[in-house]
Amino acid sequence: MDSPRSGLDCGALGPDFDLMLDGFPRPLPVFPLAEVVLFPGAVLPLHIFEERYRSMLEDALEGDRLIALALLKQCDRNEYQARPPFHETICIGHVIHHESLEDGRSNIALLGISAGHAVAVDADKPYRMANIELLADAADTGPGRDEKIRRAYACAAPGGADLQELRQQLEEFLATERIPSALVNTCAVTAPLFPMDKLELLAERSLERRLDRLLEFLERPWQWN
Repeated sequence: MDSPRSGLDCGALGPDFDLMLDGFPRPLPVFPLAEVVLFPGAVLPLHIFEERYRSMLEDALEGDRLIALALLKQCDRNEYQARPPFHETICIGHVIHHESLEDGRSNIALLGISAGHAVAVDADKPYRMANIELLADAADTGPGRDEKIRRAYACAAPGGADLQELRQQLEEFLATERIPSALVNTCAVTAPLFPMDKLELLAERSLERRLDRLLEFLERPWQWN
């Protein structure tokens, strides 16, 4: 199975994605991965080595460079090889970097640009295809937004991070960010959450409920049994 090369890095990169997202709903190739949920504004480095996903990448690079990254459902090896099942909430990613390697393998970077709902369609391809409908956020955060985001950042900060520097960056973001979806998504990407928890956050269209749910996940007591 093709897999992430390293951690996720959030940022606003690339061309005018509003223009790129014109024409939806429409079909896109689907890249199902285990344990990985991409969010808009996040960059995911990937190593592509399976033959079918080499073909998928080649087709994407010849077209609009868009791929629907999906969370793989539990399945056995035979099902994965034949027709890998995936969850319907996806993130549309744009290939912003491509490095060709020997033997047809590639390293790529995929930038999340929009959440979407995927309905699988039949296609004469070695990889899955789906009709993608865009899912837009409702910018409905209420009172206490900034304090909630501060709490989320404190819980989601990666181990060994310079917390003072992160706090300073956060205050700068909060001072300028009118719609805080990028801040909430940054927390969701870096937080030590189960993949299904992250998928629930990606599917939530209300920004206020997404932030509240993120805090519930981050501040819950851990149970190991």
